[in-house]
Amino acid sequence: MLQLQQPFTINQTIHMNQFYLKRATLLMLSFYFITAIQSQTCPSLGSINYQKWNSITGTTVASLTSNAKYPNSPSVSGTLTSFEIPSNSANNYGMKVYGWICPPATGNYIFWIASDDAAELWLSTTSSAANKVKIAYNTAYINSKQWTKYATQKSVAISLTAGTKYYVEALMKEGTGNDNLTVGWAKPGQ
Repeated sequence: MLQLQQPFTINQTIHMNQFYLKRATLLMLSFYFITAIQSQTCPSLGSINYQKWNSITGTTVASLTSNAKYPNSPSVSGTLTSFEIPSNSANNYGMKVYGWICPPATGNYIFWIASDDAAELWLSTTSSAANKVKIAYNTAYINSKQWTKYATQKSVAISLTAGTKYYVEALMKEGTGNDNLTVGWAKPGQ
């Protein structure tokens, strides 16, 4: 069984130029996007964007992406300090959580997604959303941070370069009942 550490909090810091961690171990990052100390290649880290579309029925991601309001007319948008939405917040909505990751080390990374109801995780080979590819997904409900319910929740090993920004996006669709979305990663050697 996969053992995960608690996610980072925003007051923990990665020093990108020196590649060391202060008050944290990067075993599993529930995508708490942490504040970077002035990095020439990855400035302005520390949050991730979201858009939410209310009053959309269905439980599939296609229920969201085929809706006339998607992608140009979200009900609400904002930023999060982690790649995790508040649990059990509403019914019949869809979300897009998106931003950029900046790997602290070069090597192979593995990503996970967990959501209720369905979700897809997309990663670009560059900082552009135009190059994104789906790397993980789930089509039925999963408890918050339940990383191993379905094999499709886990990506293959993906080679990333330290200091390079990569666009990342999760799409999630909630029907009724419980709802959650969390994304995590394991860095090289973990």
